[in-house]
Amino acid sequence: MESEAEANTVIPLQSHDVQSDAESTTRVNPPLDIGFFTPTKSTSIPTCDSFYTPDCDESITPTIGMYFSDVNTAKEFYEVYAHHVGFSVRVGQHKSSNGVMTHKRFMYAKEGFREEKMGNIISEPGTKRRRERKITRCGCGAKIAIKHTADGRYIVTVFEQVHNHVLVSPSKQQFIRSNRKVSCKAQSTLFNCHSACIGTSAAYRLLCVGLGGFQHAGCTKKDLQNFHRTLRCHIKSSDAQMFIDQLGRKNLANPGFYFDYVIDDKGRLVHVFWADATSRNNYKHFGNLVSFDSTYSTNEYNMIFAPFTGVNHHKGSILFGAAFLHDEKVASFVWLFQTFLKAMEGVEPTLMITDECASMISALHTVFPTTTHRLCMWHIMKKVGEKVSPDLKSNEYFHDHLNLVVWASETPSEFEERWSHVIEEFGLEENEWFTKRFELRESWIPAYFNDIALSGLLRTTSRSESANAFFSRIIGYKHAFVEFWLRFETALEEQRHKELEDDNVSLHTSPPLKTSWGLEKHGSIVFTHEVFTEFQKELLADREHNTR
Repeated sequence: MESEAEANTVIPLQSHDVQSDAESTTRVNPPLDIGFFTPTKSTSIPTCDSFYTPDCDESITPTIGMYFSDVNTAKEFYEVYAHHVGFSVRVGQHKSSNGVMTHKRFMYAKEGFREEKMGNIISEPGTKRRRERKITRCGCGAKIAIKHTADGRYIVTVFEQVHNHVLVSPSKQQFIRSNRKVSCKAQSTLFNCHSACIGTSAAYRLLCVGLGGFQHAGCTKKDLQNFHRTLRCHIKSSDAQMFIDQLGRKNLANPGFYFDYVIDDKGRLVHVFWADATSRNNYKHFGNLVSFDSTYSTNEYNMIFAPFTGVNHHKGSILFGAAFLHDEKVASFVWLFQTFLKAMEGVEPTLMITDECASMISALHTVFPTTTHRLCMWHIMKKVGEKVSPDLKSNEYFHDHLNLVVWASETPSEFEERWSHVIEEFGLEENEWFTKRFELRESWIPAYFNDIALSGLLRTTSRSESANAFFSRIIGYKHAFVEFWLRFETALEEQRHKELEDDNVSLHTSPPLKTSWGLEKHGSIVFTHEVFTEFQKELLADREHNTR
């Protein structure tokens, strides 16, 4: 059993986490008699009525009369000492004469007392509740003061070493404020993660894993979030100019990069469009079918992101160009479509798919008079749940039946008969939304597209859904232009890398054949694997039909 003398020392307390902050210090006042019981967490920590003197190597301990070449050297020396013994440094007052700093103080962060403001605790009804700030100061007098000397150096004139509180233990010194820095490694990780559409919290976890643990990060997750927030505040005033400058640099590097923009009389960015050389070249090959979508989330400035996309030879989505618009007025869409037409050397798309925005459709017919227009089925079918009762919204039989009518009807008369049956069966005769969709049936139902080239590509929502998911990753209501561009370039590079990968598979592998027909063999040679799969299905269906 421990002796009574041993129980009355502060050493046993250091083995418990609740009192571990007493490490590396020497108690000046007499220890308390704690008796023989398991210590519990004290409600008075940090204490401000006891005095502690740090136990530290003399080589890193400041002394009165010590000289430093400049103020920063003195600050760095004191910080090393402070972090070693377990406290945070705060920069204090200074005096200057003729542009030269003559006196400077560095003190412990707990120095002084924070003025209490009752308004921070009690909020008026209807006002936003302010977060209560934790009390961090307790009037600690630990500090160092330096004075400028005649020979241009600085000498330590004051060094208060005693603290009136428990110091931070080694395991917690990573949380000392003046010891935390967002390093270049952390900044680089944040930049790379944001380029890959990875948020700040995940970027912090990745940083810690790469450095071998959270204790090696050098900062907290909150520090990294604050750094990101501060950076966004710095670039906000010049964000649009930085974005336009970046587009200009792209054009200088490659004249095939096309961009145009509009500013108002106050110099604010109103509209901007861009298309690089690869996008413009893709339009020459695959520009017959263009999907235009202006339903994406807006950015920090409430500008609308509007991409032009198409389908490549692997039935994958490709980008033809993109824009930010200030509003959805007819004039804005007219400017955008005219700019798109200039970028594509005046060649109109054969078929264009859009959402139901009336002003956009009006502009489309004005700028693209020869283009066939159809509505995006995915956007329409996605709204069904919002337009019916809660019972029908969760009714799988209703959704399956409606999908069968929309997708499987082969002729207009077949669709109209099936649609009428569904409306009657589920009591939707008075539903204005369904009535309006039926009036617009020739603009979105595949049964009416049989005479349109490439209409087969409209018989699925997977492509629209895939494109929407692709762009939704890079658009956010809080994103500035610079942040968007980082994400956009990475996402576009990923899209094009996938096309290159698909090219490699189609060129250097062969799909399995299911017949001995030469036509199937020929198709496997001239088509990409994705297109051949569709061709093979039609071929097998024809063979089955002929053998009946």
